[in-house]
Amino acid sequence: MSILSSIIQSILQAIFEILPISASAHSAAFHEFAGRADGTCSAITGIVHMGIAVGIIAATFNVFARLFKEFIATFSDMLSKSLKGSSKKPARRFMYQTMISFVPLLLWLIPFGKSGFLFTVLHKTSYNGTLLDEGIFMLLTGALVLAAARQLGLSRNDKSISFGLAVLVGFLILLMLPMSGFSLLCGIFSVLVLCGVARRPALRYALVITAPVMLVYGIVETCIGESAGVVAGILAAVISVVVSFLAVKVLRFIIKNNYF
Repeated sequence: MSILSSIIQSILQAIFEILPISASAHSAAFHEFAGRADGTCSAITGIVHMGIAVGIIAATFNVFARLFKEFIATFSDMLSKSLKGSSKKPARRFMYQTMISFVPLLLWLIPFGKSGFLFTVLHKTSYNGTLLDEGIFMLLTGALVLAAARQLGLSRNDKSISFGLAVLVGFLILLMLPMSGFSLLCGIFSVLVLCGVARRPALRYALVITAPVMLVYGIVETCIGESAGVVAGILAAVISVVVSFLAVKVLRFIIKNNYF
C-alpha cells in the first residue's frame, strides 16, 4: 500500500469510526468498487483500528485510569473478602458493567458448520456483492441518531446505566461490529440515550466499550491482513491516534452543545 493511501485511509477511518458516519459501510463500499468483495483487508486497517483505540483512550485517559485502578482494587478486595461492599462505589459498578457488556460476544463462537462461526456468518452480509445491506444498516444508524437527538431535545435524561443496559450494549456490539453500515460508538450512545441515560455517562460508556473492541479487532486484522510497508504502518498508527483523539473532542462538543 502506498504512503498516500495509508494517510488517506487513516484520516477517513478515524473520523468515520468516531462520528456517526459508519467506517464499516465506507470500507465495504471501497471493497465493492475495488472488486474485493471477499472482505480481505490489509494490515494497515488493523493498525488504524488499534490507533483509533489508543486515540480514544488518550482522549478519555482519566476515565480509563480510574477503571484500571478499580480493576486492580477488585483483586485486593477479593483477598480481603470485602468485594461485596465495594460494588456500591459508582466507579466499581461502572467497571463491572463494562465487563458484562463483553460477555454476549462469546456468542460469536457459536459454530455454523461450513459457514464458520456466528461472527463470520454475520460478517458475510457485509461482503456479498451488493451494498443493499450496508444501505439498510446506514438508514437504521441514521434513524437511531435522529431519534437520540430528538430525545435529548425533548427531555432531560437523568438515568444511570444499569446492569440490564450493560447486557443490551453487549448484544448491540454482537450485531453492529460484524455487519457493515452501523456506527458502533454512536449506535451505543444513541440506544443508551433512548433508554433515558444521561448524555455524559452514555457517551463515556460508549467510548469505554469501543476502545477495547477496536484494539482487539485491530490486532486480529493486523495478524491476518496483507502486509504493509514499515513507513506506511508508522504513519497510519500516528495519524489514526491523532485524528481519533481530535474526533472524540469534536463529538463531545457536538453532544454537549446539542448539535448531535
